[in-house]
Amino acid sequence: MKEAVPEKEEVPKKVAEPEKKKRKGRGATYMPTVIRKKIHDSRSTVAVNRRGQLVGPTAVELQSYVGVLVRQSVPITITTWHKVPNELKNKIWEQILAVFDVDPRAKKMVLSSAAAKRKQFKSRLSTRHIIPFKNNPEMLRKPPSIYNFITQKEWEGFVALRLSAKYLKMRENATTWIRSKKYNHHLSRRGYANKELDIQAESGITYEIERHEMWKIAHAKKNGEFENEVVREIPICFTQFQDDLTKKRKEGAVTFSGAEDVLTAAIGPKHPGHVRARGFGTNPSTYFNLPPKTR
Repeated sequence: MKEAVPEKEEVPKKVAEPEKKKRKGRGATYMPTVIRKKIHDSRSTVAVNRRGQLVGPTAVELQSYVGVLVRQSVPITITTWHKVPNELKNKIWEQILAVFDVDPRAKKMVLSSAAAKRKQFKSRLSTRHIIPFKNNPEMLRKPPSIYNFITQKEWEGFVALRLSAKYLKMRENATTWIRSKKYNHHLSRRGYANKELDIQAESGITYEIERHEMWKIAHAKKNGEFENEVVREIPICFTQFQDDLTKKRKEGAVTFSGAEDVLTAAIGPKHPGHVRARGFGTNPSTYFNLPPKTR
């Protein structure tokens, strides 16, 4: 497996189009710090919270490195993460351990993150370098020069997959679903776990912030406002449900168990396998069986 090398984003030139104001996306990731660690044979310890999530500045750096590794190591023509050979996944993990001191129990979580980042990379390739030029074959002849780890054969195969009727239909359905989402958080790429860590450090608290409070924080803009009326109504519901559930619990009318909390009462359950407002690396079977941490 090749060593990860820095990349610099390059977008193909387009045919003349009416000018539009577009949000500038994040460019390719540079990892000079990680490269220095390899040269000096030093490792940084990655902190873990009580839920087993990787947190802190080093965890953010690790996640960036995971993204670089996975896109440079796994051919884009492998359609799903499940089809990636275990030998290749283990090599990715070994390269991570060469630079970061990570709890071995986090391997599954880190490789799941690698799978997600690979999916994002392939989506970005499609969005920036294929779909805009689907009617201009000349622009699709070669892979973007910045991604010199993508071979010509890989690129041709990937372009064919992304321009297939099956993929275009799937993309259309996914776009419709994304546009239909009512609740969009405003967290940075550091995520829920690191946001909670920031709040705890700033406030001097050590207890876990309740899910509905984290949801409210994550869905507020920098100015503290919510993006639309639908989202704005949810915190009001939190107060109503919290008072109602507390009263019923005291009366013995309800018993809290698992995900049955204020957030679930207000919004409804998350689809299986995910825990709302807790971020990547948590799952219902482990999270809701954790002993509560008192204040």
